[in-house]
Amino acid sequence: MSVNKILSFLFASAIATQAINLEIKLAYQKVTEKGRPYGSPGGIYFKIKNIDPFLPYWVQYSYDLKKWEDLYNFGTFGDNSTSPLFHWHELPPHQCFFRIIQKY
Repeated sequence: MSVNKILSFLFASAIATQAINLEIKLAYQKVTEKGRPYGSPGGIYFKIKNIDPFLPYWVQYSYDLKKWEDLYNFGTFGDNSTSPLFHWHELPPHQCFFRIIQKY
């Protein structure tokens, strides 16, 4: 193996480990034994990992991957974050895509 191939592999590995991870978590509404719902209604929240601290981020959504709308913006002091719970009525009404971007 040549030195260039080894350095290319190490560079690609370093980039891959720094990728921001956006995970969608479902939250369900609690139900009593008699089937009556109580507490907070269900929805989703986001777990975000491998972010740079002290920088602003936006979670965005899109229906067609062309036009993106801001859903939530945040900053953090650490490299992981959890968004607030978004209830179903606060989210876009149809199926969509989510992404996270860094804005300065």
